[in-house]
Formats: sequence, C-alpha cells, structure tokens
Amino acid sequence: MDKLTTHHAISAYQPNVRILTLGGSMTIQHGEEIKAALAQSLAAADEVLLLDLLAVTEIDLIGLQAICAAHRSSIEQGKRLSVVRSGNQAIEKIVPLAGFDRHTGCTVDTGRTCIWTEELEG
Repeated sequence: MDKLTTHHAISAYQPNVRILTLGGSMTIQHGEEIKAALAQSLAAADEVLLLDLLAVTEIDLIGLQAICAAHRSSIEQGKRLSVVRSGNQAIEKIVPLAGFDRHTGCTVDTGRTCIWTEELEG
C-alpha cells in the first residue's frame, strides 16, 4: 500500500484556479486525509478546483465517494470542480467496476458537470 500524497497550488496561468494533486493511495486507510485535502482545497478555491489524479496508484470506493462528495460541495458553493484522470489505469479500471461511469450526473448536478460522464472525461 502506497502513502497518499497531496500538493496544493494556484495555477500560474489562471489565478482563479486552485490545483490539488493527489498521488499514491486513495483508499479507505487514507479516507480522512482525502476528505480533508479536498475540503481544504475547495474552501480555498475562488472559482475552480482542478483535481489532478494522474499520480494516483490505487483507489477504492472511499476515494471515489470522496471525489463525488467534493463535486457536490462545489455545486453547493457555486464553484466548479474539474478532474484530470484520463489515462490513469488505476482509476479507469475501477470507475466502471464500481458503477461510477454515467451518461448523466446525479440529481444535484443540474449544470451537467458530473465528473463521471463520458462527455467530460479527462
């Protein structure tokens, strides 16, 4: 099992974009850390939180649910959550197995910003 790594930054090109890079293990063992990192970054984001998951080596249902919860929180706060995950085999493998791949978002996603829909991958 890998450690969870987090890195917070502000985009040099778009100062309204906060970047949270997660790496290593997004599993139940790190559930509280994942939740805290997402909440902290979302609270600090002015408009957009870009969640970079390319360095994630393993993820389970807890990691997926934490991302969904952050997306719902972003909607409630009037912010946008964007996820970079395309090409990460650990995530691409688990999303359909866990039933997270979607054609439309959840009921709170009236703006059609669901991070698991086919149209918005990447």
